[in-house]
Amino acid sequence: MNKGKLFGMALVASLVAVLALGYFMLAKNTEVQATGILFEGETYSITLKQPITEKSLTDGSILVVDENDKSAKAKLSVDKAGTTISVDGLSVGKYTLQIKQTAYAKKAKSQQEQSVALEVVRKVEKLTSTEDLKDYFRAFVAQENAASSLSNDMVKEESAMSMEKSDLSSGGPSYSTTNNQVEGIEEGDITITDGQSIYTIVDNKVVIVDAKNLQVMKRLKIGKDIYPTHLMLHDQTLIVGYTKYVETQREPHYDGKSVTKIAFYDVKDAKNPTLVREVGHDGDITSIRKAGNYLYVVSSRMPNYWLLQETPDVELRPSTYDGEKETVMSVDKIRMFPESNEPNYLIVSAIDVSNVKSNAWKTESFLGNSGQLYMSENAIYIASMNHYGFWAGIERTSLDDTVSSTMPARQNNETTIYKILIDKTAVKMTAQGKVPGSVLNQFSMDEHDGHVRIATTEGSAWGTTANSKNHLFILDENLKQVGAVNDMAKGERIYSARFMGDKAYLVTFKETDPLFVIDTKNPTAPKVLGELKIPGFSNYLHPIGENHLLGIGYDTEVKMEEGSKEPVVYTNGMKLSLFDVTDFNKPKEQQAVVIGGRGTSSPVQYDHKALFRDPRQNYYGFPVTIYSPTDEEEQLKYEGTGAHIYKVTPKGIELVADMIEKARPGEQYEDSYNVVQRLLYIDDELFTVSRSKVTSFNGKTFEKQQMVGF
Repeated sequence: MNKGKLFGMALVASLVAVLALGYFMLAKNTEVQATGILFEGETYSITLKQPITEKSLTDGSILVVDENDKSAKAKLSVDKAGTTISVDGLSVGKYTLQIKQTAYAKKAKSQQEQSVALEVVRKVEKLTSTEDLKDYFRAFVAQENAASSLSNDMVKEESAMSMEKSDLSSGGPSYSTTNNQVEGIEEGDITITDGQSIYTIVDNKVVIVDAKNLQVMKRLKIGKDIYPTHLMLHDQTLIVGYTKYVETQREPHYDGKSVTKIAFYDVKDAKNPTLVREVGHDGDITSIRKAGNYLYVVSSRMPNYWLLQETPDVELRPSTYDGEKETVMSVDKIRMFPESNEPNYLIVSAIDVSNVKSNAWKTESFLGNSGQLYMSENAIYIASMNHYGFWAGIERTSLDDTVSSTMPARQNNETTIYKILIDKTAVKMTAQGKVPGSVLNQFSMDEHDGHVRIATTEGSAWGTTANSKNHLFILDENLKQVGAVNDMAKGERIYSARFMGDKAYLVTFKETDPLFVIDTKNPTAPKVLGELKIPGFSNYLHPIGENHLLGIGYDTEVKMEEGSKEPVVYTNGMKLSLFDVTDFNKPKEQQAVVIGGRGTSSPVQYDHKALFRDPRQNYYGFPVTIYSPTDEEEQLKYEGTGAHIYKVTPKGIELVADMIEKARPGEQYEDSYNVVQRLLYIDDELFTVSRSKVTSFNGKTFEKQQMVGF
């Protein structure tokens, strides 16, 4: 395992702040207390600004002592330049490396005795017992203690979609479906319909509405202090996903955990839903997916491992649940991700929902990582980002030249992709790969013709040290790289990605919106075919037919402000762009529509499931809250909230329904309970759903018909 990977992402922000402070303080003080952690059997290296003599390794000028200040068995060596000391052979324990003034080749008045606190921890590569599990987490306890100690010392001295079928169609289902990323893979949503009833989450209840008569049939309360987050239907079974916090212990130390639960209700009689079964596992729910009869539930859990310091017998294993029965997972059911580098579990459960009452709830737990999730028909892919460059001191610490060795001058990052094969309810991790950079979201990943395509941004696009660049990598079924397009749009970052057949479409942004068209037909030699630069950016791309894309994002303007060396980018109204990619070499923005002004927003900007689609009419819609500018530059005028529906075809974008509830006199902001969350259609009726009501409209004239409040 790479030693730099010991430190989890959770500490990055705090370490950056600590190290930035350290630059100003440590650079002025020659007596330095540093802290390092390494695994047993690994080498620890320290770089000095001034050379030492080789004799100092044996004459007592450089020593390694244990916790009792006794000389420790360690092998010391120095490079030819005399500036890098290496320490080998330390067993598990805590030590101090002491460097006296007499160690230096040249004497200087500013030189003082310096020391480094070292802690050697056991390296766990395979879990065979609960003690192995505790040792794995003890390494993270040690790292956090070291970070806390270093911070205190500094203060004393002075942060798929391979959607190969388009929505453009002359026909379609008689009621709305969720805008899923991958055809055939359903995603949980907050509002769904079966063509007769509407099911929607309102705070801590699932409200069931009779769509025909527009009446509330049931306010389904799942349980005390339970707030559902995911809904799904399978035949006449309502699937409700939620996370609940559970107290596990109050004395001597307060402890608790999050638990993911899935409740299955028989809704044959929607007025009287019946709980059939409730299952779950530990952790915060990340996502639920359904492929045919098989439901997959993914969660992330960070156990309270810090309690190991005072409660050595703290339970670190995750549990599964079936009704009231809790079962602690055995160690042999916990798999370690290769190069595990986080104190975190990824937990995946599966069940055949054709008979939820009796079919097995199967769970696998993976130790070490979590991240963005993409699912194809055959596998779940997890993209986990690893940071580098924040703690160079883990492998090489500079005691005299802090800025060059420990300051995060560059933001290097790397993404590890894990492939978890799914076969009905069988779940097995089969491959691991790495690519430079980080992914934006699930749309940055795709599986196509046996290959995985992944788009990443490496580095930072903002600030005086902006060094970002964007890549598209193609991996084989074993997640080994076979092709790549590197270093696109330097200084910018990816804002959206979409995969359609053999083509990949990427939108990057900093001041303008470049749309890249990339041909991946030859996986070993992908290439950029065309590029388009326009104002604004698209957060989401949706295919329209075979040769067009609908981009949903923001219009922007770039200004130079007084005293600023970089231009400042302002978002204005919401922007719809129809991209024509018929000529892959010359993509063009065929049409653009701007909605409102600065402050205008829609959940579709960050949640693709908020996009309404009626393929029968080629209608696309979304909730929107509209603001407009005023004569005063910093003031905005609230215009109203509701929804827009457009007819979108290769010929253009046409507004067909403005369903905005205008602001009342004196109303300056939208009421969050009245903001539309989802739009649905059933036959020839249209519905808007907010946290306070469902409103029906004529699906042809868009005239308001009825409303039922919650």
